[in-house]
Amino acid sequence: MRIRRMNYRFWLLLVTLGLGASFGPAVAADGDQYLGTWAGTWAGDNSSGHFQLMLERGSDGKLTGSIAVTQDSGGGSDYTAKLKDASFAGDKFTAAYDPPDGQSQINMKGTFRAKGGDGDWSLGAKAQPSNPALATGTWKISKP
Repeated sequence: MRIRRMNYRFWLLLVTLGLGASFGPAVAADGDQYLGTWAGTWAGDNSSGHFQLMLERGSDGKLTGSIAVTQDSGGGSDYTAKLKDASFAGDKFTAAYDPPDGQSQINMKGTFRAKGGDGDWSLGAKAQPSNPALATGTWKISKP
C-alpha cells in the first residue's frame, strides 16, 4: 500500500512538472522582435537604391529571409536573393547573400532598433567575400 502511494505521488509529480514545462513562458530567440518586413535604402561608391528586407524564423529555428534590391539608376539590375548566414546577437545583425552574378557575395552588418536600423555592406568575390572588398556602402531601414 505504501509503495503504491509513493508510486502515485511520483507519477503525479512527473505530470505536474511536465505540464509546467509545456505551459511555461516561451523564451524568444535573439532578433525575434525584428522579424517581418523592412523597407530600406542603400548607398555605395557610385550607386544607390532601395531594398525590402524580409526576416523570418525557419522551421529549424534559424533566422532566414530574403532581400529585394532595386538600383536608382535602373538598367535592369534589380533582383531578389535569399539570405544566408543571417543572425542576431542582441540588436546586432549580420547576413550575407549572393547577387545574381553568381561570382560575388554581399555581406551586411548593422544595428536594429524598434522602428529602424542602419549598417554597412560590402561586396566581395564569392571565394573571399571580404578580402578585398570590391565595393562598400551603407544601408538604412525602417518598419513600414
